[in-house]
Amino acid sequence: MLHRPYFNGADGMILVYDITRSSSFSNINNWWSTSIKYGLSAIPRILIGNKIDLKDDRKIILPMAEHLSEKISAPFFETSAVTGENVKSIFQKIAELALRSKLEE
Repeated sequence: MLHRPYFNGADGMILVYDITRSSSFSNINNWWSTSIKYGLSAIPRILIGNKIDLKDDRKIILPMAEHLSEKISAPFFETSAVTGENVKSIFQKIAELALRSKLEE
Protein backbone atom coordinates (compact mmCIF):
# COMPACT_ATOMS: atom_id res chain seq x y z
CA MET A 1 0.00 0.00 0.00
CA LEU A 2 1.35 3.38 -0.95
CA HIS A 3 1.26 5.90 1.85
CA ARG A 4 2.21 9.48 2.65
CA PRO A 5 5.95 8.97 3.40
CA TYR A 6 6.38 7.42 -0.04
CA PHE A 7 4.87 10.50 -1.71
CA ASN A 8 6.52 13.07 0.57
CA GLY A 9 8.60 15.52 -1.47
CA ALA A 10 7.72 14.06 -4.86
CA ASP A 11 8.33 16.43 -7.78
CA GLY A 12 6.93 14.10 -10.42
CA MET A 13 5.09 10.85 -10.92
CA ILE A 14 5.68 8.05 -13.41
CA LEU A 15 2.69 5.71 -13.62
CA VAL A 16 3.71 2.45 -15.32
CA TYR A 17 1.64 -0.51 -16.42
CA ASP A 18 2.48 -3.68 -18.31
CA ILE A 19 0.69 -3.80 -21.70
CA THR A 20 0.38 -7.58 -21.31
CA ARG A 21 -1.34 -7.48 -17.88
CA SER A 22 -4.78 -5.94 -17.52
CA SER A 23 -4.48 -5.89 -13.73
CA SER A 24 -1.48 -3.57 -13.87
CA PHE A 25 -3.46 -1.17 -16.07
CA SER A 26 -6.40 -1.25 -13.64
CA ASN A 27 -4.05 -0.44 -10.78
CA ILE A 28 -3.14 2.91 -12.37
CA ASN A 29 -6.51 4.29 -11.27
CA ASN A 30 -5.82 3.14 -7.69
CA TRP A 31 -2.37 4.74 -7.67
CA TRP A 32 -3.76 7.95 -9.14
CA SER A 33 -6.58 8.09 -6.56
CA THR A 34 -4.08 7.53 -3.76
CA SER A 35 -1.84 10.31 -5.02
CA ILE A 36 -4.83 12.68 -5.10
CA LYS A 37 -5.70 11.65 -1.53
CA TYR A 38 -2.23 12.81 -0.48
CA GLY A 39 -2.50 16.13 -2.28
CA LEU A 40 -0.35 15.37 -5.32
CA SER A 41 -2.85 16.00 -8.09
CA ALA A 42 -0.89 19.07 -9.23
CA ILE A 43 2.53 17.46 -9.64
CA PRO A 44 3.71 16.55 -13.14
CA ARG A 45 3.03 12.99 -14.23
CA ILE A 46 3.40 10.70 -17.19
CA LEU A 47 1.69 7.44 -18.09
CA ILE A 48 3.82 4.59 -19.42
CA GLY A 49 2.80 1.36 -21.11
CA ASN A 50 5.82 -0.95 -20.83
CA LYS A 51 6.81 -4.19 -22.61
CA ILE A 52 5.92 -3.12 -26.15
CA ASP A 53 8.44 -5.69 -27.34
CA LEU A 54 5.76 -8.30 -26.46
CA LYS A 55 3.34 -7.21 -29.22
CA ASP A 56 1.72 -10.63 -29.55
CA ASP A 57 0.77 -10.66 -25.87
CA ARG A 58 -0.75 -7.15 -25.78
CA LYS A 59 -3.89 -6.84 -23.66
CA ILE A 60 -4.13 -3.04 -23.35
CA ILE A 61 -4.93 -1.40 -26.67
CA LEU A 62 -3.87 2.16 -27.45
CA PRO A 63 -7.34 3.77 -27.22
CA MET A 64 -7.68 2.48 -23.65
CA ALA A 65 -4.34 4.00 -22.65
CA GLU A 66 -5.00 7.24 -24.50
CA HIS A 67 -8.35 7.59 -22.70
CA LEU A 68 -6.68 7.09 -19.31
CA SER A 69 -3.94 9.55 -20.27
CA GLU A 70 -6.58 12.20 -20.95
CA LYS A 71 -8.47 11.35 -17.75
CA ILE A 72 -5.42 11.91 -15.55
CA SER A 73 -3.94 14.69 -17.70
CA ALA A 74 -0.67 12.90 -18.29
CA PRO A 75 1.46 12.58 -21.42
CA PHE A 76 1.44 8.97 -22.61
CA PHE A 77 4.37 6.89 -23.83
CA GLU A 78 4.91 3.25 -24.66
CA THR A 79 8.29 1.74 -23.85
CA SER A 80 10.34 -1.39 -23.79
CA ALA A 81 12.85 -1.90 -21.03
CA VAL A 82 14.26 -4.81 -23.06
CA THR A 83 14.98 -2.85 -26.24
CA GLY A 84 15.29 0.57 -24.59
CA GLU A 85 12.66 2.06 -26.90
CA ASN A 86 11.47 5.43 -25.52
CA VAL A 87 13.16 4.90 -22.14
CA LYS A 88 15.39 7.95 -22.50
CA SER A 89 12.42 9.98 -23.74
CA ILE A 90 10.30 9.31 -20.67
CA PHE A 91 13.00 10.40 -18.26
CA GLN A 92 13.68 13.51 -20.30
CA LYS A 93 9.95 14.31 -20.35
CA ILE A 94 9.36 13.90 -16.60
CA ALA A 95 12.50 15.94 -15.85
CA GLU A 96 11.30 18.69 -18.21
CA LEU A 97 7.83 18.72 -16.63
CA ALA A 98 9.21 18.75 -13.08
CA LEU A 99 11.63 21.58 -13.87
CA ARG A 100 8.93 23.63 -15.58
CA SER A 101 6.66 23.10 -12.57
CA LYS A 102 9.37 24.26 -10.15
CA LEU A 103 10.08 27.37 -12.24
CA GLU A 104 6.39 28.26 -12.23
CA GLU A 105 6.16 28.13 -8.42
